[in-house]
Amino acid sequence: MRLRLALVAAVAALASVFVAPAAANAAPDDLACSAAGSYSRYVNGTPKTFWLVATVGSYRYWQVVGATTDYYQRSYVVRCSGGAIAASADLTVTATGGDRCGTTTTSQYRYVGERAALLPGLPFPVESDYRYWHVYRWESSGFFGFWTYDHSELAQCPTAG
Repeated sequence: MRLRLALVAAVAALASVFVAPAAANAAPDDLACSAAGSYSRYVNGTPKTFWLVATVGSYRYWQVVGATTDYYQRSYVVRCSGGAIAASADLTVTATGGDRCGTTTTSQYRYVGERAALLPGLPFPVESDYRYWHVYRWESSGFFGFWTYDHSELAQCPTAG
């Protein structure tokens, strides 16, 4: 019975790690590997502001908001090779509470940063904190093992304070 429970738990844990990336919202901005801080530009006639939330090695985490409203629009991560985008993934919210709304880094989950943004609400917009996570997986290599990047996660959390 214990073996069966352990097997079910292991399969569930593996399934949670191998989450398919979200459908592409739009290509990442071409400045994603070279810009620093934030910048604004028109995209398809709409003013947008791109915020660099964090950099972890060759990975850069971005949040996009309306330039005139600060309304949240999307988040993505890019892997850079030199000044070019080698890979990218849209980040969708995978948590709205629990550990991902904290800031504690573990061997598997590295908290990399956060940025607040607004969401439309009645009668006033609602502010949320978006927290970005760099997630690792354990790789065994014979007698030794090591942690390697697996994927990134995004949490939408109540604004602190």
